[in-house]
Amino acid sequence: MLVMQKLSYKENPIDIPNPDRGPYRGRWQRVATHYGITPEVDHLVPVDDKDVLFHGATLVGKGTLGTVEGDDIEETEFFNGVNLSPIYAGGTGISALPSIAFMAFDLARFSSNSFLSSEGALSYDPKINGDGLYVDPVTGKSRTGKTQALTDYALNYIRGLLQKVREGNGVAFVKFSYDGNGFTYIEPSRYPHLKLPEGSIHGPEPNYVSPNNPSAMCNIKGHEEKDWIDYHIWQLKPIFHEFEDIIMCVKSGMLGPWGEQHTTEMSLSPAANKKLLDALLDAVPPSRLILSNQRVFLAWYNLTYKTNYTSVEQVPIPKKGSPEARWGCFDDSYAANFSNNGRYDTPEERYRILPWLHKLNSMVQVEGGVGDNVFGRMPGAIIEAYQFHTSALNMRHGRYGRWSEFIYNEANVTKPVQYPANEEEDSSGNFTGEIKTAFYDPVYEGKTGLEYFRDRLGYRLVLREAKLSEEVNQNGSLLFEGKIQNVGFGNVVNKKNVTAVLKSKNSGATFTALTEVDARDWLCAEDGNSREDNVSSWRDISFSIEAKAAPGSYDLYLKINDPKEQSLNKRCIRFANYDIWNEELGANKIGSIKIV
Repeated sequence: MLVMQKLSYKENPIDIPNPDRGPYRGRWQRVATHYGITPEVDHLVPVDDKDVLFHGATLVGKGTLGTVEGDDIEETEFFNGVNLSPIYAGGTGISALPSIAFMAFDLARFSSNSFLSSEGALSYDPKINGDGLYVDPVTGKSRTGKTQALTDYALNYIRGLLQKVREGNGVAFVKFSYDGNGFTYIEPSRYPHLKLPEGSIHGPEPNYVSPNNPSAMCNIKGHEEKDWIDYHIWQLKPIFHEFEDIIMCVKSGMLGPWGEQHTTEMSLSPAANKKLLDALLDAVPPSRLILSNQRVFLAWYNLTYKTNYTSVEQVPIPKKGSPEARWGCFDDSYAANFSNNGRYDTPEERYRILPWLHKLNSMVQVEGGVGDNVFGRMPGAIIEAYQFHTSALNMRHGRYGRWSEFIYNEANVTKPVQYPANEEEDSSGNFTGEIKTAFYDPVYEGKTGLEYFRDRLGYRLVLREAKLSEEVNQNGSLLFEGKIQNVGFGNVVNKKNVTAVLKSKNSGATFTALTEVDARDWLCAEDGNSREDNVSSWRDISFSIEAKAAPGSYDLYLKINDPKEQSLNKRCIRFANYDIWNEELGANKIGSIKIV
């Protein structure tokens, strides 16, 4: 007979930094130039030890230029969209302990089309009275990188930063691009005193033929059939596999300013999109997702399967194990406005894609873009997050004051939200579209909308029931039956080992046994109802192991981590219950038993 264990089955409404989900920190480049502030920056990968390292400001109060991210996953306050200077302080009053290190690498020094500074880019651009030269006529200094192979120094630099993530307790959200600073794209709002035209100077990709970059093809012996992007990805392949244990996912990047795959000729080319995703599908371990925008994925799918779909929601939901099942969605502007600043081809496409993304059950990484609209305001933002299965959110990119000022209570949360039926209604404010209502969870009564959103990103697991035999014979079968409720916006996407750990109450000795439980089966509620009383969303968790430990009294724990994790207790999934987490083991207590 199985006995209910004396544990707390209530959710503890606190920040729990589990792997592969949650808020992550962005970086800002705050360099004093007359061209103003560049708002986002990636690690600028050096060619050799003569290159100056640049990582940007990490924006954690004490963050300074030159701070290396990955080894400093520290508590950080969400950005309120206003106070950037002199020292970033957040401004929302809500903080989080990020478990995701934003490991974005700028390969600008390895493309002759990539500008190395905003000043060099603006001085070049003929449209804004630049001289059109790739070399500064006074100093003779190059304004761009040089198309070449990634050097051993560069590859070891990348390895070094990823190793810092491994040594910490987080995972890496990895991106490579050729213009991590967005220097090839002019945003007039960044330079209000110059009255500049908005647009791209030219593509930063080394596959873009220009007077400064005469050939797209690699000239390395034995690799002449590859273009430069293919060759760089081929060089990175061993790193992707070496750090598979701590890589959460890989953003496709490589094309366009900021690696966001828009504007440039190559970014808009279906053939180039397919070529890029094919190269990454080969280079990145099959266990990891590859994130891109929906347009790039659609181009890849149509060319791969000879289809003519015009919108991503027409694509059949990918079958498990297929190449297309490895797609994750990058949504840059998220809730900026109706069309996400052009991320959807038509405004109405937003409504069509959301249900498809929900069924896809993948990762959705967003940069914030919290607009003052029905999508960006609470409770509409909560409703959409459950539809998106929103997994990861940039704490720096968005006016999160809108969410921190929202008081989470039943009246506010359940206020009906009416959506605009089309773009014209969005402008007029007279909405006639669908009316939706968010579910209210009393666990978060009185907290802020931002706290609720922070905690619900990705998966969030609450043990609701645990049953064990009071005792079991040595070498006999130990049976466990329980219930888990996933109260998050999304689900566990990357495979995890689920290991039972018996710890002696007397000696502290442990015995472990790998179970066949798959944490990816613990799906969140289809309708977003995360309330404890929604028992229909409780998921089964049961297993049987041999009790090979010596006779005595034991506590039983559940340890959940990546199959390739190299540490004893890092990057383990913690349940959101009170008083069941054992940090030393990296495991959750699920009961006690006597072996006789």
